[in-house]
Amino acid sequence: MAKSRKCGKAKGGKAKGGKAKGGKAKGGKAKGACSKDIEFGSSMKAKRFICDKMAGKNVEAVGGINGVLGKRLACAGFESAEKLSCQMRQMTKRKYLRFMMKKSGSNVRYAMDSYVSMKKHCDQVKDC
Repeated sequence: MAKSRKCGKAKGGKAKGGKAKGGKAKGGKAKGACSKDIEFGSSMKAKRFICDKMAGKNVEAVGGINGVLGKRLACAGFESAEKLSCQMRQMTKRKYLRFMMKKSGSNVRYAMDSYVSMKKHCDQVKDC
């Protein structure tokens, strides 16, 4: 008695439809892959924050930090953007992202947006 083939695989290790093992299509790109890079810190809020002085601004003025994340950061002791900026300058990028995710519960996207926004501000305005 011959074994039946499972998962619709044909002889030679290729699945039906001309796709090779691993879910990659013939062109070499993974299924659902996007060729666009994500641009961080490009929102209007981030652009406004980059142009103005940081003195006296609430932490919610930073790009990538919304009302909920701002309240969580305020509870953790970071009410102003200046305090967050001081914290950012003492850390590496990776440590800052981990810090943001731990203290505010943000995801990587929001943490990266805030990092890029603060970094661009410090580079452009130089009041850090």
